[in-house]
Amino acid sequence: MLMAILERTPVWVYVLFLALLGLGWTQSRDRIVPYARALILPLIMVLFSIYSVVSAFGMSIGVVAWSLGMIIVMALGIRIRAFYNAVFMEEHKAFAIKGSWLWLALMMVIFWLKFAVGVALARELEIVYEPWFILGISLCYGVLSGIFLVRMVILWKIKSLHVKH
Repeated sequence: MLMAILERTPVWVYVLFLALLGLGWTQSRDRIVPYARALILPLIMVLFSIYSVVSAFGMSIGVVAWSLGMIIVMALGIRIRAFYNAVFMEEHKAFAIKGSWLWLALMMVIFWLKFAVGVALARELEIVYEPWFILGISLCYGVLSGIFLVRMVILWKIKSLHVKH
């Protein structure tokens, strides 16, 4: 069954997987990132996450669960010091960001979650119509999105603390 799933998986899914692996690997290295580019990855991952909920379940209770997961993580995440691993360098209009494997792990969790839901939808499994499944998957997407959104807010916060008015 696994081989049948992999054989029927569109090529673009493999390309996306490899792109996310590469992007995640770059996140594991210390780097200098321009301000605008530092905000793009978190924004893309949040959009990919909400797209995953809406494309799988429509504009349903899943969107509410996604929002709830994101709000919870935002409320807690702003307080986690490990996310403050960047310094804004005003002279370069860029961040010096310490590498972390966390971002690759999060990208992979979102990717594999979307893949698994896609397989379940393609196989027309009854589970995808169960309210607890929709709520649970959507909440997971929201929690993961919240982590990326926390990253974006913290980078903005770090920049605003370093910019002289």
